[in-house]
Amino acid sequence: MRKLLTLIFLTFSFYSFSQTIEDFKIDFEKSLDQGFDEEQLNQMFRTYSNLLTPHSDITQLTAGIKGESIQQYPLNSFKSEKIYKKNINKLFDSDNSYQRILAYLVIAGSGDKSFEKGLLKKIEIETNKGNLIWAGMALLYLNTEYTTPLFDFLVENETFGDAHMLPLYFKLNPDSLQSTAYQRIHSENVTAKILAAQILSATEKNEKTEKLLLEAVKNWDYNIKGYAIYSVKVLEIGNLLESFQPLLDSTQTRSIAIEALANSLTKDDVDYLKALVAEQDTVSEDFLDGFYKSTNPENVKFWLEVLRTKPVPKEYYFNNNKQPLLYSNEILPELQLTLMECKNPDIIKYLVKGLEGRTDEKSINILLELLSHNDSSVRYWTASALKRADSPLVINEIIRLIKSPVYRTVAFTDILINNDIDTLQTTFESIYNDNPNRDWKRSSIEYLSTFPLASHREIFRAILSDKEEDTFIKRNAALGLGRLKDENSVDLIIEACKEESEASDYNAQVFLSALSMIKGEKAKNYISSFKNSKEQNIQLLVNEILMNW
Repeated sequence: MRKLLTLIFLTFSFYSFSQTIEDFKIDFEKSLDQGFDEEQLNQMFRTYSNLLTPHSDITQLTAGIKGESIQQYPLNSFKSEKIYKKNINKLFDSDNSYQRILAYLVIAGSGDKSFEKGLLKKIEIETNKGNLIWAGMALLYLNTEYTTPLFDFLVENETFGDAHMLPLYFKLNPDSLQSTAYQRIHSENVTAKILAAQILSATEKNEKTEKLLLEAVKNWDYNIKGYAIYSVKVLEIGNLLESFQPLLDSTQTRSIAIEALANSLTKDDVDYLKALVAEQDTVSEDFLDGFYKSTNPENVKFWLEVLRTKPVPKEYYFNNNKQPLLYSNEILPELQLTLMECKNPDIIKYLVKGLEGRTDEKSINILLELLSHNDSSVRYWTASALKRADSPLVINEIIRLIKSPVYRTVAFTDILINNDIDTLQTTFESIYNDNPNRDWKRSSIEYLSTFPLASHREIFRAILSDKEEDTFIKRNAALGLGRLKDENSVDLIIEACKEESEASDYNAQVFLSALSMIKGEKAKNYISSFKNSKEQNIQLLVNEILMNW
């Protein structure tokens, strides 16, 4: 069972297998044997992850990486099959714990809500951890209305430091969740109190919720107050100053209390924080974070003003993906002003992403100036912000800078490729030959393989022949030979493909595409050998290639 639990929440590797309903029916029938064991169940996990665990965040992540889509209930049609109707109850009530787990998985994957009450009973009586988890996950994925017994189940069984069930729980009916939170917020169980407070942050704000959360902030121990304060912040509860001032003196509550005050809808709460900022020579990270994380645009504007007018800690960092207001039109003038006036490259390099996609003259001029910044990281992130740019001003500047060893950055390559600038082979040949940096090796081969010349054949062949060469460089080299339609390189590409696809056919995609450009009987035969690949994406690719041959 320990192996099974490990499998549950570890990433499914790219050793993936066919996931068709027809194949699943065959293996489902095999699972009816009383000897069905842990290894067989693990094999079904591996083979049918998209069908059996669509509710797993790991399954969804893996499918996303592979470009696959997952239906909400991928086994919905299967529950109408005779084999399901005849056997699902037998598996559900089996003495074999592995059969019961399979039943919970199939019920969730089929969206069979008729098992809700049965699953509620199972989360009370199952003793094996794996069985408990998957019975609970099934209830969650069925969008059950029974939020209170599920709450108690989560308190006992969820690993809160690495939660996989909570995200599903928070998606249940908000009115039902709110009612459950009201019932459990006064629990003697600390975990239950904390979870109840967290749930209220995801429900509608009302007078009762405000009262309960503010009471929790006032009365709970300092080591758990922060959970209630967080919900106060999310719900933008106001009139906090009197009760929250003492919280700023404790290291356990200071940061989150600042965030709650900054997010308050009451002006006095926010003005108090601004006054404290004005008193500081170097503005501390907790104040910077408090204003940056606010949902109020005026607070983000204030944060930008602080960045350009006051010293900040040397190691200060903000996640530019966590504040959507940074990309809004309302913030733009303050953002532009800060990028022009701020002298700190560690701030500029993260802040510049806020101009991504902007085409107005002022933004373009700021970006052009930053492309020649003396800090290489600023140049890199500026170029990254320009990756979709097609302005002649931008393109001409990048063509000029790519020729300069002082100012060029690998992020320029994508912009040049995206804009079909196909006249810089000499520059990139020089970079490849003279620059030992691995990122530049990859970048230069990516450019040369996109716009290959006959003289590049030997470079690409040497790369494919090198057993120690970087995987991504090899893939680009194969594409370069494909675009050159180099029939003499078919064997090299096939050999590289065999090495890459040992782990999974998924890794053969680029090489098969390269061979399809070259054509020829040998290339066609090798591509055809993947027609029955266990990777659906490869099957589709091969069918498309052969159809257009």
